[in-house]
Amino acid sequence: MAFWFLFSLLFFSFYSKSCAELITALPGQPANVSFKQYSGNIVTNAKDGRALFYYFVEAQSPDPLSLPLTLWLNGGPGCSSLGFGAFMEHGPFQPGANGELIQNKYSWNLGMHRTCYMLNHQLGLDFHTQTQAQITKIGMIPGTAEDNLRFIVKWLEEFPQYKNSEFFLTGESYAGHYIPQLAALIMEYNKQPNITAIKLKAIALGNPLLDADISVLAGDYLWAHGAISDETLMLEKTVCNDSRYLHEYFHDKWSQGCNDVFNRVADEVGADIDRSDLLLPLCTSSTSVQQFKPMGKHGKVHAAMARRTSAKGDPCLGDRIFAYLNKPEVQEALHANKTHLPFHWAFCGGPLFYQEDNFLINTIPLISELIKQDIPILLFSGDQDTKIPLTQTRIIANNLSKELKLLPYTTYGPWYDKKQVGGWSESFGAFREGKNMTYLTFATVRGAAHEVPFTSPSQALTLFRSFLAGSSLPRPHN
Repeated sequence: MAFWFLFSLLFFSFYSKSCAELITALPGQPANVSFKQYSGNIVTNAKDGRALFYYFVEAQSPDPLSLPLTLWLNGGPGCSSLGFGAFMEHGPFQPGANGELIQNKYSWNLGMHRTCYMLNHQLGLDFHTQTQAQITKIGMIPGTAEDNLRFIVKWLEEFPQYKNSEFFLTGESYAGHYIPQLAALIMEYNKQPNITAIKLKAIALGNPLLDADISVLAGDYLWAHGAISDETLMLEKTVCNDSRYLHEYFHDKWSQGCNDVFNRVADEVGADIDRSDLLLPLCTSSTSVQQFKPMGKHGKVHAAMARRTSAKGDPCLGDRIFAYLNKPEVQEALHANKTHLPFHWAFCGGPLFYQEDNFLINTIPLISELIKQDIPILLFSGDQDTKIPLTQTRIIANNLSKELKLLPYTTYGPWYDKKQVGGWSESFGAFREGKNMTYLTFATVRGAAHEVPFTSPSQALTLFRSFLAGSSLPRPHN
């Protein structure tokens, strides 16, 4: 099955007009690249000077117009889909040791399935087009889901050849908030008269934050992996768990009990372990991140994200991405940062931060309503992630299946990537319109971390292909 790929980075830039531009070539990219790349700005609020910047890459396919679109959103909140999604996870290129771009053999724009692909970055945290003072004056901007919907509608006006394409929503982490909220707006938008409906077909969420009272509870997971002691697990169960800690954090009501428990967890887990990946080694050779100081109160978190590495790949890839995207010639090729703002691009953080109150919203009811409207949902989890452990996402999937009275369509068991176990999965569905319909799938990805396509790229590509095709993950018999 052929496929095409739209790889777009949506991050808030502040710009005065819509402008789609062909990227002639990115600095250091391989010769004879067979697909086109575009970037530009789509205005979402002209009054406030708000726009979304995108990076658009067609699939390596002879007929991209026959294939669907996929919108990918990274999370954080406030982390870069340019750095994480495009260059670290599943885009067509990754920076090499000498600054050149190397083609990603597991890129999701390979001509084997059909999709197009966009990435979202919230609230001006990548490349801006106004001054620091203007951005600070704008401050916190509400209506992210509304802006994302406006972007999609106006993007399709600029690329009308894709208006009738099937549309898939995918993402990870805080996209567990972004995507259900956006999908709900799309379903409402489609009810309007005299519009071309957005043909939303399905949703896939990796290691998603869905409910802060369930998704983030990591005590049992850390203990089962030997990362915390029996005594510390008991303190998490009796004094303060991850959910309570987050509620206190976002309401500025710190308690000594929570501080003590989480300091103890941090000490036992250790400073050289990334909570998004228990297998992650540190990059010890590169110093490129030290050239740029992370901004804001989240600086330590963002510095750690800038060092993000892969247990299965280049342990200094994060540093190389960081250095590459801060090159003026790269930003010029991307049509980004045209006003030369006085700060550097960063993986996370910046002068604006996505509305933090949104963090505590429970988006499970939105997912439930989407399933009721015949939108299939895939929830997948890297099994080395302690931020959003697979155990918690599995609980949510099971609760949804019971609430919606869905029946198990597959037994819980291993799925395969080529000839190796890729993870474990189970699907749930119902009998509708004379046939069995799969509405909810939960899948783990063996050896993967918080960013599944980064740490387990081959399994992620298999997962993605099955998702687009609407087929079950490969089992031993098929």
